[in-house]
Amino acid sequence: MKFKFLACALSLSLCFGSTHAAPPKAPKLVVAIVVDQLRYDYLERFHHQFTEGGFRLLTDQGAFMTFAQYDYSPTITAPGHASYFSGSPPMAHGIIGNEWFDKRTGQPMYCVSDPDVTGVGTAPDAKAGKMSPRNFIGATVADQMRLHWGSKVVAISVKDRGAILPGGKKPAGAYWFESATGHFITSSYYMPELPDWVKTFNDSKQAEAMIGQTWERLLDEKEYPTPDDGAGESQLTGESTSTFPHKVIKEEKDGYESILSTPFGNQLLAEFAKAAIEGEKLGQGSRPDLLCVSFSSNDYCGHKFGPYSHEAQDITLRLDRQFADFFAYLDKKVGLANIAIVLTADHGVCPAPEYAQSQGLDGARPAVSDLMNELQNKLVERFGPGRYFLGAKIGFKPRLTDGNLYYNHPVLVEKQLAPETVTAFVREWALSTGVFHAVYGREQLLDGRAPGVIGQRVMNGFNGERSGDIVFVQKPFAIPGSGKPGTGTTHGSPFSYDTHIPVLFYGSAFKTGRYADEFHITDIAPTLSAALGIQEPPSCMGKPMVKILK
Repeated sequence: MKFKFLACALSLSLCFGSTHAAPPKAPKLVVAIVVDQLRYDYLERFHHQFTEGGFRLLTDQGAFMTFAQYDYSPTITAPGHASYFSGSPPMAHGIIGNEWFDKRTGQPMYCVSDPDVTGVGTAPDAKAGKMSPRNFIGATVADQMRLHWGSKVVAISVKDRGAILPGGKKPAGAYWFESATGHFITSSYYMPELPDWVKTFNDSKQAEAMIGQTWERLLDEKEYPTPDDGAGESQLTGESTSTFPHKVIKEEKDGYESILSTPFGNQLLAEFAKAAIEGEKLGQGSRPDLLCVSFSSNDYCGHKFGPYSHEAQDITLRLDRQFADFFAYLDKKVGLANIAIVLTADHGVCPAPEYAQSQGLDGARPAVSDLMNELQNKLVERFGPGRYFLGAKIGFKPRLTDGNLYYNHPVLVEKQLAPETVTAFVREWALSTGVFHAVYGREQLLDGRAPGVIGQRVMNGFNGERSGDIVFVQKPFAIPGSGKPGTGTTHGSPFSYDTHIPVLFYGSAFKTGRYADEFHITDIAPTLSAALGIQEPPSCMGKPMVKILK
């Protein structure tokens, strides 16, 4: 009988795996990289021009999720940075945009603003330093690593929101770039004084050394298949041309801002990342540490020139070389065998409408602000005089914030108007303009009555506390404008050019390969948590991609 029991146990073990499997071996260092505005198709279009040790280290030797999507809208920087490391959409974490209308104060709310803190490394009352993660609801993988191991967490970016939101509630440090001074700073939320290594980096004046530099093409001009003066392209600060070469010019009102839309901005952050690893001794202890790095220059560049420009291609190729250098540094310092890397983007970007039109697509810059004024007048005609919306800057003119409009509910009560009645009127008006793809009301979104992929994405991006009473979605290839031709482009829509982004995992816990499986941005946190053997963040709504885990 004893032998039969042992044979049965052995059989079960062979079928279902050992019942005594040890937790995954933890890496010494986790590096979480976001490339702001890195569209998925960049990694396919430019793959043949990448080096072996840059993006190809991750695409060819890591797990590459080739159909990863943002499962919410609006696709904007702050929500993207809050979502990828929390595993939750804006519905849960509350970061519904870079800015939103605060119904309590009646004023705009910046995503990471905090009036109760002071700047550190800058003037105490400097606006750039009055930042913290207090508006973020929940926790991130960074917090879970601290709870599990006591990990040291450092988060950096040239954008404050790019550093603050992934780093969680209590990192060892979060640092961002202040354009006015050319320094990396933080706030009193994190510490009373900058560490010596940050002071030393700031004293090296690397930003100053980049002023006057010229940005040339990395490759021969014939390697860039689109025109250098594509329709809808803008210019860099202080320039009068949208074509190569570009010189970094410092203007008094912008400080060192001009660096950020060039490859020099990514280089500055890469050097600061190395300084952080050295200064904080990341990956050198007995516990896993975490470095969150968000590269923003691709976004600044993409807004000006668009995704099919020479500049967008070149800054991506140069970032590839900068990654090759950074990954080689990590290998020498910590050993790539001891490192886990995850890389993604916070959103994609729409082609410049004029470029879209040149390709036979329905690009447009509708005068949305004028349309909102028309809407106010239509409501007055239908329901009588009154200020029907909050957040107006001038008179009664409504202000559309990332597609959100906020009703002035006391006026609706006074007129005995149900919000749904106003929403039905607004929806029919909006769809008659030829500008909007869809319009959703608050109750509809809270009740889960927005069918289809677009509706689901809008629902996931809708937070009951902070979002508006009605949400507008413009048609594809349309961005807010003046109704006339313009320059530059943006993002924020639920369409694939904004939602389809790369997700790459690299390290001993992941199976190499290209995976076209359904994968959402909210699946990154649970997948990484499963690979590390830690609890996923509390509001995580994604699921681990078990297929890529060893």
